[in-house]
Amino acid sequence: MLKRFTIRQRILLTFLATVLMGSLLQLIIAGRQLQLATLEFYQHHLETDALMMAATLTESFEHYLEGEGGNEMVRMLSNFYQDNRTDYVLVDSNYRIVSFTPGIGYDSTDYLPTTPELVMAKNTQIGSDIRPARSGEESLFVAVPILYEQETLGYLTLIRPMDPAYVDVQQQWVQLGSTTLPVLFLVIAVSLWLSGTISRPVQRLRNSALKMAEGAFDTRIETSIPDAKSQDEVDQLAQSFNYMAEQVEALMQAQRSFVSNAAHELRTPLMTLKLRFEALEDGTLTVDEQKRYFAEIQQEIAHMSELVSSLLVLARIDDSRIKENETVVIDTASAIRDIARQWRIAATKKHVEFEQEIPDTLPDLPMPVNHLRLVMDNLLGNAVKYTPAGKIYLTVSHQPDQLIIRVRDTGIGFDDVQAEQLFNRFYRTEDVRSAYEGTGLGLSIVEALLEQYGGKVTAYSEGKARGAVFELHIPFAAQTAPDAS
Repeated sequence: MLKRFTIRQRILLTFLATVLMGSLLQLIIAGRQLQLATLEFYQHHLETDALMMAATLTESFEHYLEGEGGNEMVRMLSNFYQDNRTDYVLVDSNYRIVSFTPGIGYDSTDYLPTTPELVMAKNTQIGSDIRPARSGEESLFVAVPILYEQETLGYLTLIRPMDPAYVDVQQQWVQLGSTTLPVLFLVIAVSLWLSGTISRPVQRLRNSALKMAEGAFDTRIETSIPDAKSQDEVDQLAQSFNYMAEQVEALMQAQRSFVSNAAHELRTPLMTLKLRFEALEDGTLTVDEQKRYFAEIQQEIAHMSELVSSLLVLARIDDSRIKENETVVIDTASAIRDIARQWRIAATKKHVEFEQEIPDTLPDLPMPVNHLRLVMDNLLGNAVKYTPAGKIYLTVSHQPDQLIIRVRDTGIGFDDVQAEQLFNRFYRTEDVRSAYEGTGLGLSIVEALLEQYGGKVTAYSEGKARGAVFELHIPFAAQTAPDAS
C-alpha cells in the first residue's frame, strides 16, 4: 500500500508518525514527572509545616506534660490552623490525644491508632500516608515526633485534603497538553515542505525534552543561528526550549540556594539552644551564668521567630498570597508619622538623632497600611540598627504619580560590591553578621513587596562608614496590587 505514495510522501508519513509518537511519549513522561513533582512538593510543603510546628511546640508541650497548663500550646495550634487551614492531631508518647482540630471526629479521651505515618515517624523522624480521613475525603497525613533533648514527648499529625494537589496535577496535564498541540501543528506544517531535513532537529528536541524530564536541566539545543533571531521554525522552537530550560534551571538553583540558606540560618541558633540547654541541665553553672544562658536562649528563640516570620512573608509574596481586605492608606501622612514615631523613640534610646520631614497632607496610597508599615519598619529598623552614632533623616515627598520616601543615615554604609547583593535573600557580610543581629531578609521583603504594587527601592552609599540612602518609589495609581481575601 505504501507504494502508492511517493518517496517524499513516505518520508513525510514516516516522519509524522515518528514525531506524533515521540511527542505523545514526551507528553506522558513530562506529565508524569510534573505530576510526581507536584505531589512531592505538596507533601514536602506539609512536612515542612509539620517540622516547623513541632519545633515551635516543643517547649509548651513539655510544660503541658509537666502539668503547667497548655494555654500557650493551644494558642499556637489555633493560630496555625487559622493561618494554614490544616487539621492537626497532637498526641503524647502513648498516642493519647492531647489536642485536635474541632469537628474532625476525635475525642479528647481517644487514643490514636497506630497509623502508618506514626510508625514511620517513630522510626525515621517523619512519616506520611495518603488515605481517606474520617470525613471520607482522601487526605495526606504527615506525622513528626516532638523531641525535647532527644526524648520523644509525643507526635504531631497534620491532615490536609489531597483535592487541591489533584486539581493542580489536572491543570498541569491540561497546560502540558495545550502547549504540546501547537508544537505538533507547527511540526506538521513545516514538514510539508521540509520533510527531508526536519527529522534530525526534531529528534534533538525530543531527546533534550526527555533529558529535562529526567532532571538534566542544563540541557540545551544547538541552533543553526545561535546569536540571532532565526527565521526557521525549528530553530525558533529550539531557542524557546533553551529559554525555558534556562528559566527552569535558574528557578531550581534559586530554590536550592534558598533552602540551603534557610537551613544554615536555622541550624546556628538551634545548635546554640542545644548547647545552652545541655549546659543548664548539667547543673554546674553559677546563678549569673544561668541567667546569662537563659537570656541567650530567649535571644536565639526571638531570632528564629523573626527568621520564620520573614520566611513566611517571603513565601506568601512569592505565591502572590500577600493579601489584605484593606487596600488603601486613607491618611498617608498620619500613617507615616505613626510609623516614624516608634523608630524615633528607638533611635533616641541609642542616642542617635532622628529628623523627619513629612508633609501635612499626602494623597491616598493604594496599598494596605500593614504593608506600608512592613516596608518602613525594615528600612528604618536597618537605619537604627546600623547607625551606632550620628543621625537618621526621614524625608517624604510626592510627585503627581508617586510617593517618594527617603531614609538617610550616617551609619556603617556599604561598598560597591555589597551594593550589588544588598537585596539578595540572606545576604549579610561576615563583619555585619558578627556584629549585628538579623536575618538578611528585610531588604528582600521590601523589594518583593513593593513589586506587588509597581513600586521600587534603590540604595546608595559613598562607602563603608559613610552612611547609606534608601529611597522608595510607590505609584499612586494601583499597578498589580494583590486581590483582597
